[in-house]
Amino acid sequence: MRGHRGSFGAAAANRGLLITAGYVTGRSLPPSGIATTVPPWHGRFFCRPPAPMPAIVVRSSASGLRVSCYRRARRTQDHGRGAIASFSAVACNACAADTFRGGDMRISLKRSRIACAVTAALLPSLAVAQEATGSTTTSLDKVEVTGSRIKRTEIEGIDPVLVVTAQDLEHQGFANVYDALSNLSMNTGIFVGEESTNNFNANAQALNLRGFGPGYTLVLLNGRRIPVLPKPSGGVSGNVTNLAMIPTSAVDRVEILTSGASAIYGSDAVAGVVNVILKDRIEGTTVSWRHGDTVHGGGRSERATLTTGFEFGDTRVSAGMEWDKRWPIRGNQRSWFASPERSPDPAYREPTQVMSFWDRDTGWDLLDIGNRCGALGYEAVRPGWAGDGSEKYCGDNDFDSYTVRNGRKRLFGFLNLSHRLGDHELYATALSTRSRADAGLYRYGFAVDYEVVEDMQAPVPDATAWRHVYRTFRNSEFSGSNQSFKEDNDVLIAGIRGTVGSLDYSLNYNYGRYRYRDSVDRFNDQAMLSLLFGQQGRDWSFPWAGSRWVRVGKDRLDGNLLPNGALDFFGTLTPEQFRDAMYTSVGDGRSTSQAFTADLSGALFELPAGPLAFAAVAEANRDTYRFITDQPTVDGEIYGWSGIRGQGKRNHYALGTEFSVPLLAAGSGFGQWDAKLAARYDYYDDASDVGGAFTWQAGLSWRPSDWLLLRASRATSFRAPDMHVMFAERSSSYTSGVDYLSCVKGEGLARGASWQGCGEKYGTGSIRQYSEGDPALREEKGSSDTIGLVAQLGANHSFSLDWYSVELNDQVGVIGADAVLRYAAECTLGYDIQGRDVDPGSPKCQTMLARVQRGGRGDGVQSVITSPFNTGMYRQDGVDMTWNSSLPTERWGRFSARIGYTHILKTLSRYLPEDAVENIRDRQWNNEFRTRSNMTVGWDYGRMSSYVHINRLGSSPVRWADAYERFKPWTTVNLSLGYRATEALSLNLAVVNVLDKKPWRHASEKWWPYADISKYNPAGTEYFMNIEYRL
Repeated sequence: MRGHRGSFGAAAANRGLLITAGYVTGRSLPPSGIATTVPPWHGRFFCRPPAPMPAIVVRSSASGLRVSCYRRARRTQDHGRGAIASFSAVACNACAADTFRGGDMRISLKRSRIACAVTAALLPSLAVAQEATGSTTTSLDKVEVTGSRIKRTEIEGIDPVLVVTAQDLEHQGFANVYDALSNLSMNTGIFVGEESTNNFNANAQALNLRGFGPGYTLVLLNGRRIPVLPKPSGGVSGNVTNLAMIPTSAVDRVEILTSGASAIYGSDAVAGVVNVILKDRIEGTTVSWRHGDTVHGGGRSERATLTTGFEFGDTRVSAGMEWDKRWPIRGNQRSWFASPERSPDPAYREPTQVMSFWDRDTGWDLLDIGNRCGALGYEAVRPGWAGDGSEKYCGDNDFDSYTVRNGRKRLFGFLNLSHRLGDHELYATALSTRSRADAGLYRYGFAVDYEVVEDMQAPVPDATAWRHVYRTFRNSEFSGSNQSFKEDNDVLIAGIRGTVGSLDYSLNYNYGRYRYRDSVDRFNDQAMLSLLFGQQGRDWSFPWAGSRWVRVGKDRLDGNLLPNGALDFFGTLTPEQFRDAMYTSVGDGRSTSQAFTADLSGALFELPAGPLAFAAVAEANRDTYRFITDQPTVDGEIYGWSGIRGQGKRNHYALGTEFSVPLLAAGSGFGQWDAKLAARYDYYDDASDVGGAFTWQAGLSWRPSDWLLLRASRATSFRAPDMHVMFAERSSSYTSGVDYLSCVKGEGLARGASWQGCGEKYGTGSIRQYSEGDPALREEKGSSDTIGLVAQLGANHSFSLDWYSVELNDQVGVIGADAVLRYAAECTLGYDIQGRDVDPGSPKCQTMLARVQRGGRGDGVQSVITSPFNTGMYRQDGVDMTWNSSLPTERWGRFSARIGYTHILKTLSRYLPEDAVENIRDRQWNNEFRTRSNMTVGWDYGRMSSYVHINRLGSSPVRWADAYERFKPWTTVNLSLGYRATEALSLNLAVVNVLDKKPWRHASEKWWPYADISKYNPAGTEYFMNIEYRL
C-alpha cells in the first residue's frame, strides 16, 4: 500500500483525550501488542480529562493541532458536540473530510490519500493505553491489506498495493468508480465496451490491467468474490466483472494489488487484484444531488444519494441508496464525427450509403436508383469510383441512431450491519443494483444477393443475372432500434469474526446473483424475403455470405430486376410491414457465486527477530452461469444479428496458508529483514481438465533504515477456464477475415509471393462464425515477479518504484476465422504463406479444411468454425512509480501532490503453437499504451479545496495506417473545486477534460466515428455540480 507509514503517540486513560501536534511519518509501526516509547521529537503530546469541546478546541487550535474523536467502546467515529466525557480521541494530521464543531469553534481534519486509507481502519480500533509515566505509549491493532491474509501494522509491505479512496474519486473529478479506476496508470490494456455498441459487452465496464484482458484481473467486494456478467465477451470468450454494478456513494476505498496473487486468492489473480471496500462507518444522515452535462450536447446526468449510519448498544448500522440517470451521447452530437463530411479522408466524405442497387455479374457495379432518394429525404449521390459517373446511390449525413455512450438508469442500495458479542462480532453486508440501459446501434438494415432464373422449374435452373440490394432505415421511420439491457445484481456477505486466545478468526458466507437480459428488434430473414419476392422460392436455405444469397424467378422482379413483392424495398414501409418483418431477439442470462470461507490468523510463536505470523484459509465455492439466446437468432435466421448459448456449473475447493517470517530485527545492525511464504491448492470439481492447481509465493523485504524499504517477490498464478469457454453451445456470430485461397487464385500469386495485400480486395467483415466450447481445456499457468523500493523522504514525501514481470502460459485462445482461412488455404495449395511445403493429409489440415464452408456464386466463404484451445503465451515487463507529497502550512493551508506512472518495457507474445515468441510492444496492431501516467495536485485552505488531475496516455499505434505510425501522447485535465459553506452544507464543482481534448484523428480512420474511441474518450468537456447536506 503506497503512502505514509508512521508511529502514533497516544494514551489517555479510560475517559481521557489524546491530542497530537503532528502525524509522524517515516517510522515503522510497532508490532501489535508491543508498547513503544515515542521519542520527544515526534511531536508534543498531552492528555486531558473529559472537557467540553470548546475548551479542547482552544487548546488544540493554539498549538495548530488536528483532532479526530472516536467512540472507544463502540469503535466508531463520532462528531464532537458539547461535552465529550464518554469519548476517547486520537489525532492524525493525515486524516480529514470532516469538521468537528464545538460552540463557535471548529477543527478541520485534512486527509492524505494513502495514510488514511489504512489508518482509517487502524484508528477506530486503536487501543488506548494508560499514561503512567512521563512517556507516551501506544498499541496498534493490525489490519488486513489486499495481497495478504496476515494482519499487520506496516502499511507498505512486500506486495505493491495502490489505494484509491472515496475522496480521491471526488478530487479527480470522475463520475463513477469505473472512470477513476480505468485511468490508473497500470490499466494499459483496452476494453471495448459501450463506446462500440456492436459488440458482446455493449453495456459493460471492466478493467484490463497489464493488457492481459479483463478476465485476468480478480475483482473482489470486501475481499470476497462476486458474480460475473452472465453474457460472455464473445462466442467462446470469457466473462468479465462489471464495475458498472458498484455505486460510487457506497465505496470507502479501492485497494489495487498490481501483481499476481493466486497463492492468496486463487484463480484469476494473474495481472492483479482489485478489492472494492464498502463504507461501514457512516455517521449521521447525508443527502446529495449531482447534476452533470457535456458542453457539446447529450450525456446529461443526474444523481441523488442518501447515506445514513447510527449505533444502538453494540450494534452499528450503515446504509445508503443511490439513484443515477444518464442520457446517451449520440453519433450526431459531436461535430468531429457528426456526418461523413468529417472523415479525414476526402474520398469518404460523401453521404453514407443507405440504399443501393448492384450488378454482381462481374463484380460490384453500382446501378442507378437516384430517382428514389428524394421522396425519402435522402440525397442522390454520384460516387467518383462508380463506372461512368452516372450511377447514384441514396445517401444520408446523419448518424443519430448510433451512440458513443449509453443512456442508463440505475438504482443502488447497500447495508452494513455489525453486532459485537464480547470478543466476537456478527456482520453482514448487502448490495443490490438495478440497471436499465439502451445502446444505439447501427440502423435497421437488410441486404440480399439474388440470382435471376428464367425457369425455376428446370432440373438445373440457369441464372441469367446476379443482383444485390441494400437498404437501411432511419430511427424516425421505425423507432426502437436500440439494444435494451436489464441487469439486476445482488450480493450478500455475512459471517462472524473475532479472537480466540491470541488468534483472529472469521467464518464467512457470501452469495451473489447476477440476472441479465438484452433485447433488440431486427429483421426476420425469411419474413423479409417473403415480402420482397413473394412465396418462398428454391434454395432460400443457402447459408449466409455476408448477406442472404437466394435464387428467384424472373417473374418475381420488375423490369429493372428489382424485387416486385408486397414490399417496395426502396419505398416507405408501413408500420404493419415493419411489424410483419420484425423479430425481437432476446438474450437471457444468470450467474451465481457462493462460497463458505474460514480464516485463521495470528502469531504462532516468538522468533529472535519477532513473532512468526501465519494465516490459513479454507474455501468451498459453487459457481453457475447460464446464457441463452433465442434459437432463431442462434440459427442465423435474424438478419445482421447473432446469438450465443451456454450453461454450466462447477464446485471449487481450496486450502491455503501464509507465513510472515521476521529474519532480522531492526536493531540487528543489518536492518530489518522479513520474508513472506504462501501456498495454496485449488481443486475444481467440473468437466475441465484443471483438476488441482498448486500455486506458491515467496517474498523478501529489507528495511536498512527507518525511511527505506526494499522488496522482491515471486509468485505463481493460474486461471481456470471460464465456464462459457468450456460449456458454450454451438453458436454463431459475425467476424472478419481474408479469403486467402481466392486471393492466391484470383491474383495468380506464385508460390512464395507475399499474401500481405490480400486483405484489401478479399477481406470481409461479414463472415458467419460458428463456435462452441471445449470442456477438455487446461488451466492457464503463470508467474509474477517484482523488485522494488519504497522511500519515505522526510515527514511529507514518499516514493515507490517497482519493476514487474507478469507471464502467462497455456493461455486459452480461439483460432479466429482469419487464421482458419489461412490454414485452409495453405492445406489446399500444399504450401504455407512463406512458400514452405504443407501436407494436405495431416490431421491439422483435415481439421482446418473441415472448418471452412464455401458455396454460392464464386464459391466464396460462407462460414467458418472456430473453437478455443490452450495455445498462447503472454508476458509483460515494466515499471510502476508513485510519488506522494503533503505540505501543511500554518498560513496557506495544505498542498499535496500524487503521481502515478507506468512504463511497459516489453510485451512478449505467442498466439499460435508454431509461432515464435516476439516482442509485440511496438506492433501496429497492439493497442496498448507504452506509458500511462497521472498526477493530482491539491490545495486545501480552510473551507475550500481545489484539485487538478492530469491524465496522460502515452503514444499508441495508428491501427489502420499503411505504414507504422503512432499517435502522440494524449493528455486530459480535470478540475475539482470544493467549498464547505457550513458544517452541514458542502458544494463541489468538477470539470472533466477542461481543455476539451478530442480524440486523435488520422487519414486512415475513414469510417465513422473517424477515430479510435475505444482508446480516446469522445465525450469532450463534461461538468458535474454536487450539493451535499448533512442532516
